Amino acid sequence: MTADKPDDVLENDDHAGELTTLTATVVARECPDPHLMRLTIDIGDAATDPTWEQPNVAVRVNLGPRFDDASRVYTVRDADRSRSLITLDVVRHRSSSPMMRWSAAVRAGDQVTIVGPRPHFVVPEGRADAVLFADDSAIPALYEILRQWPSHRRADAFVLSHSDFAFDELPRSAQIAVHRVTVADGGLEAAARTIEHPAEVVVWAAGEREDMRTIRRYFRNSVGLGKDDVAVFGYWKKGVSNTDIDRVRLAAYQQLLARGEGLAQLDDLALDI
Repeated sequence: MTADKPDDVLENDDHAGELTTLTATVVARECPDPHLMRLTIDIGDAATDPTWEQPNVAVRVNLGPRFDDASRVYTVRDADRSRSLITLDVVRHRSSSPMMRWSAAVRAGDQVTIVGPRPHFVVPEGRADAVLFADDSAIPALYEILRQWPSHRRADAFVLSHSDFAFDELPRSAQIAVHRVTVADGGLEAAARTIEHPAEVVVWAAGEREDMRTIRRYFRNSVGLGKDDVAVFGYWKKGVSNTDIDRVRLAAYQQLLARGEGLAQLDDLALDI
């Protein structure tokens, strides 16, 4: 029996669904502060898909052979379907990862292959009040979630960010309070423990994997919230390449498929990464 190749596994209906692989064009590259690069990308006829306008929609960016044929998943910060444009924010850091090398080289006019759009997890329903937690990697998702926030719900968003620009852009309103937290103050984990009535809220959180595990464990195990009231995802892990993280995810997904299961059964934060 021949093992499935990674591409074959990821192209099955359970994973790919109605995703589109498209060649898009970078129309603008900006660096509004030292920690952030913003790309505006023309997605052409793919803009007819209304999925782009949903909050927390992700795409996979294929970096090409010059950058180890690596790919990375990014959240669409916003989409303008009338102009066929999406915006992606890339957090900049000092490593020589494929994404950092690609982001230093990419210019307006370059073409890029992307796969998407894939709707990602949103804030649970069920209660009026919500608490949200995000680090720099999750600010684009948080931005679009808050931009589309319903007027009947209250939200407190706690943000661990090195970018003044990205933090200041986050939407505020009478229903939305945005709080900046720091590592010195204990980061997002400490912020989670400041919630006065934690059993009366729903939770959305995204960021570094170990931070997210801690937040999920606190609200599920210590507070006692139900599974459907806590939506938490780890986007990255300190000291670990996203290529390695994707490799573990792929292996776990292959095991689920072998058992007749699929993405719905994958508990990403439970993976040993």
